[in-house]
Amino acid sequence: MNIVFLAAECAPFAKVGGLGDVIGSLPESLVQLGHSVRVILPHHGVIDDTVFGMQAFDEFSFRWNQSVTRVKVASVERLGVMHYFIRGWPYFAAHETFVYHADAGIDVGRYLFLAASSLELVRRIARREHWRPDIFHAHDWHAGSLPYLLHRVYPDDPLTGQAASVFSIHNMQYQGWGVGWHLRRAGLPRVDHPLLVAAGKTDSTLALGLAFCSVPGTVSPTYGKEIATPAGGHGLDGLVHARSKHLIGVLNGIDTERWNPATSETLATPFDAETATLRTKNKGALQKELGLPKCAKTLVAGTVMRLVDQKGAAILFPAVRRLLDDTNCQFALLGAGQPEHEAAASAIATDYPTKSAIRIGFDEPLSERMYGGLDLFLMPSEFEPCGIGQMIAMRYGALPLVTKVGGLADTVDTSTGFVMDSFSVAALERALAIATEVYDHDRQSWARRQQAAMRHDFGWRQSAQAYVRAYQTAIQLHHHYH
Repeated sequence: MNIVFLAAECAPFAKVGGLGDVIGSLPESLVQLGHSVRVILPHHGVIDDTVFGMQAFDEFSFRWNQSVTRVKVASVERLGVMHYFIRGWPYFAAHETFVYHADAGIDVGRYLFLAASSLELVRRIARREHWRPDIFHAHDWHAGSLPYLLHRVYPDDPLTGQAASVFSIHNMQYQGWGVGWHLRRAGLPRVDHPLLVAAGKTDSTLALGLAFCSVPGTVSPTYGKEIATPAGGHGLDGLVHARSKHLIGVLNGIDTERWNPATSETLATPFDAETATLRTKNKGALQKELGLPKCAKTLVAGTVMRLVDQKGAAILFPAVRRLLDDTNCQFALLGAGQPEHEAAASAIATDYPTKSAIRIGFDEPLSERMYGGLDLFLMPSEFEPCGIGQMIAMRYGALPLVTKVGGLADTVDTSTGFVMDSFSVAALERALAIATEVYDHDRQSWARRQQAAMRHDFGWRQSAQAYVRAYQTAIQLHHHYH
């Protein structure tokens, strides 16, 4: 199959969250299965073209918003995948220092332009290279307008009209509202899908993607069920329910070459499941690096997280205070986010100077050393579409403690970690008490969980195979209805 990905992020070029990890890894796995994949991205100003060896690929005039802009496309091949980067004044300028604009309304216009100009780029590639797409895989609200454009603007196009679309939701909370104004300004057809009109959801790019794609999907089976409920659907649960017959939930994977404790050059002592006892050396090195008392017997709990409401920051810090008050455990955190949560984290460092270490910001090498040195990895999310942190933690032998939601419920159970019974401070305190009890008094059970966690396969191959099946279904549905 010939597959086109459209997304706002892609590691290692430009990454803000888990979306970037997915777009950086899944296409390579599809190529390994024998498919041809091309990824289209914004040419963000934060991307260092020289580092990645980008070359000028194409340039064309594109009519947009009652004027003509010059679209410039750069490209680079990585791991068998062609990546294209789009820039067209005033969108994705070289001087920009952000991936997402502070004004969400402006972002809606930027990413609508990305989708429209991407389709023109694909048509040019098809003519030039005789490469016609079978599938467009659009990711999150940023690319939600692509299925709509395929359906309403290009249905009879000889180059793209036969292509089906899969639309993946990575986080239902962000929906790209305000697209109607941008559609009118660009002279594009109004949104007249009956489901959207009836529900009053014609102004959201996420809703457009859900309604117009051949097959909708999300990034874990449990999250696929959660978004069909009022609590998880954030106002679009009715639309999700209407598309539920073909909705897929495919668990994300991780890059198992990048995240490999056996070959890491960042850890003090590389190890694997067969040599897991060597982890204690990494634990000691981490304690020293963070300024914590070095003690192999002391349980070190910690997390690498965005300090935002979704990740459970509000319940984390009261529970950690209770843990530090009642036990000899240590706590380490690396993260940044909402100012009130950063302040709450910093206050723990002030109040427990010999038992805690707080690092505000993001440092990927330090994050790997934390995965390799923590005993217990805390991830008490209020909701979690998939989650990457718990998978990396398990691969590195740090037992995850999680809420039973979304992808956390699909990847962690009591054989590989610890699971909270609800989302609350009290539930987190109970789970921490169980974890510390097992660590202090049943090291055999702890070791069994650690071995099971480290031997779990979170590579992309199975997920890529599931997406291939979804693409085949999408093509069948597209041809049936068109």
